[in-house]
This record gives sequence, C-alpha cells and structure tokens, in this order.
Amino acid sequence: MPSLPYPLSSTPGQRPGEGQGRLINVYAETLGESIRYLRTPGLAVFADAGRSTPRGMIEVNGDVYAVYAAGVVKVAANGAVTALAGSIPGTDGVTLARNNKVSGGVSTPDIVAVRETGGAYVLTPTTVSAYPDADLPATANSVAFLDAFLIFSVADGRIFASELNATAINALSVATAEAQPDGLIRCVSHAGVVYAMGRDTIEPWLNVGDSPFPLQRGTSVLSVGLLTAMAIAGFGVGWDDVPYFVAHNKTVQALKGYQTEKVSTPDVEAFIAASTVSTLEACVYTLNGNAFWSLSSDRGTWELNVRTGQWHERVSAGLNRWRGSKSVKANDRWLIGDRLSTNLLTVSESVKTEAGTTVEATYESGPLKEYPTRMVVPSLFGEFTPAEETDVAVSWSHDGGKTWSNPVTRPLEQADRFPVRVNRLGLSTHHGFRVRFKTSSAKDFAFMGASVPDPQGRTP
Repeated sequence: MPSLPYPLSSTPGQRPGEGQGRLINVYAETLGESIRYLRTPGLAVFADAGRSTPRGMIEVNGDVYAVYAAGVVKVAANGAVTALAGSIPGTDGVTLARNNKVSGGVSTPDIVAVRETGGAYVLTPTTVSAYPDADLPATANSVAFLDAFLIFSVADGRIFASELNATAINALSVATAEAQPDGLIRCVSHAGVVYAMGRDTIEPWLNVGDSPFPLQRGTSVLSVGLLTAMAIAGFGVGWDDVPYFVAHNKTVQALKGYQTEKVSTPDVEAFIAASTVSTLEACVYTLNGNAFWSLSSDRGTWELNVRTGQWHERVSAGLNRWRGSKSVKANDRWLIGDRLSTNLLTVSESVKTEAGTTVEATYESGPLKEYPTRMVVPSLFGEFTPAEETDVAVSWSHDGGKTWSNPVTRPLEQADRFPVRVNRLGLSTHHGFRVRFKTSSAKDFAFMGASVPDPQGRTP
C-alpha cells in the first residue's frame, strides 16, 4: 500500500508539477521512525493595547513596553494597560534596549527606543521623551545592550556607547565599522558580542574595557550583510538558540559566533525575492520544546522550526500572511503584536484559533508516481487522530497541482476506528497523484499520513 509523500518542509515549488507538497499552519515532527503533522500554536488575547501597527516591544521588570504607530503603552503582568504620555513618530520598526541601572537598591533601568529610520527616545513608566544627550546623532538607527553599556549604530557606520548604566554619552565614545564602506543597518547583542550589521558585512565587537569607547572589533569580519533592519530575531531573553536573519543575498542565515550558516530553502528564498524588502520582519517564540523563527512580508509568512530545521507556511484569516508581528517573552509567556486588531496576543497551546478566529490548516502531498506511467487510484486512506465536531475537506490533483477536484468532506470523530476514505479517484497524468486535506476546526488533532492501496499503472 504506497504512502503518499508528505513533506517535512513546505515545498510548493514555483511551477505546477515542481513542488513536493505544502504545509500551511501545520508543522512536521518526527517520532522515532514515524512522522506526525501538528497544527501551529494558536493565539489568545492577553490585553487590548488600544493601538494598532506594532513596531517593537521589550520586557522590563515584568512589564512590557510596546511601541505602536499611535503611541507607546506599558502592559503589566496582569494585562493592565497604561498609555505613556508622548509618542514616537512614524510607522517604521523600533529597536529597544534597557540597562541595569539601580537606584536605592531598586532596579530603575533606562529604557531606550530607536527608530530604524533614525531617532532615539527614552521611555519611563509614564512618559516618552527625546534622547537627552545631544552627543548621540539624531540619525542613530538602532540600539542594543552589552555589559552595562547602551550601544547605538548610525547609518554612516559609526558606533556609539553610553556611560555605564546611563544615557549620558561621551562625544569621544565612538568607533567606526569600516571593514567595508557599507554603513550600518543595525546592531544586535548576543552571547557577549555586539554585531554591527552593514549591507554587505557583519563586524563582531567585544567589550575590552577600553575608555572612552569600551569595544574593540574582533579579528573576523563576516562577509554577509543584513538585508533590512527588522529581518533579524532571536537575540532576546527567552530564546535559547542563535539569532537568524535575512542576508543581503536574500537567504536566511543563522548567526553562529564568527560565522553564518544558510538555513533557507529555494522556496523560502523565492518568497524573500518576491517580497518588498522594507516589509520583511522577523520574530520568535517557543512552545513545547519547539522554537519558531517567523518571517513575514507583504507576500506571506514562513516559519522555521529551529529544533528540526524544517519550514512551514502561516496564513491568518483575512490576510495573505500571519497576523503576528513583533514578539517578547515576559512572565513565562510569549506576547505577540497583532496586525488585525489592537490586541496584544499570547502564544497558546490550549487553543487552535487566533483571537477567537478559526485558522485553516492545509496538508498537501507531493506526487505519487512512477514517471511516465499514469496511475488509476481506486481509493485513498488518510490517518488522523479523532477529533469531535471536526471535518476535513479532501481534494486531489492529477496534473501536478495545476487543478484540483471539488472537495469532499469526511468526519474525524471516529478516525481511530474508521480512517478517512475516498473511493474512485480516477486516472492521473504522468505528473502523478496528489492529495490535499484542509480543515478550519478549532479542535486539536494530529495527521500521520495517507496511502493508496493497489494503484494500477497505465503505460502512456
């Protein structure tokens, strides 16, 4: 009984007949010798921020500071929302960092936000104000934190460092990333290293305790650049893997110390190439031993499960991409901004909806074929775990996915006793036979694959 080849990574291909199957709002997980396909985590409403278009978030002493197009809010651990007086203009992405300042034995960190197009601000629990030291150029385009120093990048290639646990900046506390004349798009801090990321190169900088500028460039320069400021994630608290980013050559790279490693597939790279560069944004979250790096744009969303190295697609109802935008871990939960509402969402294992809206899951196989033989398919069996009040829509293609049959529905309530079955599916072309299951159920279940008993070959 031949099994249909379901992919571990979504592989739609660029032309009909080329792809090897799709996973949309579904990811693969290996269990010994077998594979199961699970629904992507749901999103529950945590708080109403009262604002739309999330731009950046940071956790500080259990509170989350979230920057939106129409203002900044502080969200407490219990979900209470406080609007800060003042705002950060624009709709561009915002990077945030905090230091370790303590006053009277109490943690009172400085919180700094910087627009990717230039401009620095300081946040307090109640206000937003312009950065207080004029020695920091108004064109600063990102901020990071390392060893009690706030580290700023400037588009022209300069790097500034603050005084210890302060916003004050010595005008001489500056260096230049000059391995190549490619400027700086962003700086990030990870594992004791500041990465100054330009268009074509990345320079690692280490704290060597010098004064007035405390950093010194490492001996290696990475010959790969950052494509756009918001297309990197995985360096914050709660993420126990390495950062991943979209490189200047439109691949996804893992940033591993003083080297990078390509992790993207041809389909992911085609997605990046088709995207408007300025719309690319990444975020991360973890759940049940899995760690997901999510990349969205105006052309959709792809997610990498870094534990397995496999990719899947995500789409939310009403969008051509996932609704999640920006993320932060606070109080043992991952909080996600929402593209469709003013809500602040939380990643949830217990729901398979997004803010109460159902999500369509798609399990699409690669072709079952023996080229150039055509195939008569007498019946199809799909293996699911049972789920109450749940139907799956089954459709099939005989021409490589160019066209699909009208779907037929089958219940999963007794899937442990009666497998999903469809009879008399017809004669395929030499492109082989493909099967697609879809469901918008809010129930949780697993899919383990599908098979075709006794297919009959026809010589062309």
